[in-house]
Amino acid sequence: MKLALMLCIVALVILTGACNSSSGSANDNEEQGEASQECHEPENPYDEGSGHYAGFQWAEEHDPTSCGGNSQSFIEGCEEYQEQESAYQDCTSKKK
Repeated sequence: MKLALMLCIVALVILTGACNSSSGSANDNEEQGEASQECHEPENPYDEGSGHYAGFQWAEEHDPTSCGGNSQSFIEGCEEYQEQESAYQDCTSKKK
């Protein structure tokens, strides 16, 4: 009987400790949520010399309203810049 009682107490202590650990984890998640609210300016993810890289750079320098051209990779790089810039603008406007 005493052994069973002691095992229950040990189990309770362990479970209580686990609950406290998870609440710290919730705080970590909240801090990570705040960190994810940081606004990141557009950053070219492509390898220099590629059509994607050139399209991204061109869009960054010219800030076009639409992307066009004869190269699909150039267009995709340009569109990537537009998406990142739009996300950045949305993020900064929410912080004001």
